[in-house]
Amino acid sequence: MLTPLDINKKEFSRSFRGYNCNEVDEFLEQVLRDYGQVYRENQELREKNLRLSEEIERYNKLENTIKQALVMAQQTADEMRQNAQREAEVIIKEAENKVKEMLHQAQVEVEKAERYYSDLQAKTAAFKMRFRSFLKAQLETFVDDEAAASVLIEDEQQFLEGAEEKVKLDPAG
Repeated sequence: MLTPLDINKKEFSRSFRGYNCNEVDEFLEQVLRDYGQVYRENQELREKNLRLSEEIERYNKLENTIKQALVMAQQTADEMRQNAQREAEVIIKEAENKVKEMLHQAQVEVEKAERYYSDLQAKTAAFKMRFRSFLKAQLETFVDDEAAASVLIEDEQQFLEGAEEKVKLDPAG
């Protein structure tokens, strides 16, 4: 490729009937100026093209890096979601097992309480029977008079009703 310097150094041989030297020189100077400008613009455009190509390459590398990071982030998010789901399932299973155990223990306690209550009812009924027998024996021993006996029987019934109320209010007593 011709450079502006090549054009500037070019000399033509002179001949008798050749071109007018001044016109040729003027034309060559104009060609030199225009070609020099085009040559510089071409060099600038080449350099700019090279810079832009390097920048595009850098952006392409950055894009690839970002794509890889996004893929890794997606994989990490998927793994975290799966791990969280597994942990949730384990926690739910543990909670279900605890609830089952608590229900079983509560059922055992209810059964114990029912047996205790039933036992207390039986003991209360036995106590009432013995106490009535005791009171009747005492009445027969101490009271000869029928009128006095009926008063004592009424007192006994009131006492027993009060005792029954007390037992109902305080079953453990």
